[in-house]
Amino acid sequence: MRIAVTGNSKLAAEIKCRFNAIPFRIEDYVDKSNYDVFINNAHVGFKQCELLYDWYNEWRFDESKLIINISSRAGLPNLSKGFLYASQKAALDHLTDNLIYNSDKLCKITTINLGMLEDPLPSVSYKETCDLIEYILNLPKHLEIPRVFLQNRHNYKEIQTLKEIRNK
Repeated sequence: MRIAVTGNSKLAAEIKCRFNAIPFRIEDYVDKSNYDVFINNAHVGFKQCELLYDWYNEWRFDESKLIINISSRAGLPNLSKGFLYASQKAALDHLTDNLIYNSDKLCKITTINLGMLEDPLPSVSYKETCDLIEYILNLPKHLEIPRVFLQNRHNYKEIQTLKEIRNK
């Protein structure tokens, strides 16, 4: 299975190591025919939406292809005080839902909405995120998980209070 992932973050590096993926920058041209899975990881403004739509248009009629978006629970209403970031992630989630439910696509599309990642406060690890990606990669061909949230089960409001105290 040939996997492409955007970005140079620690999560992208973990995905590269775990799945022998090829990372690339958002600006780079990529020959999509060389890959089976695209992990839309790098966050740069609304570029994730543009990349999703670009790969979708190339792969929409190929049932062997899979697009995985890395999004955030911040895209949910009233969760994040990072308003622009939250709007960008909400846009990615909304576009994904439209492509899944309102198009004639054959490729699979999954969005993973992450809570805090690799933080000293209760969070999700890169390994746990890659475990979920592996689970998605190994789903039977007839199954698709449109959206999944992965977060630490610790009380959300409590974590946000601790985060605010830490950031003062």
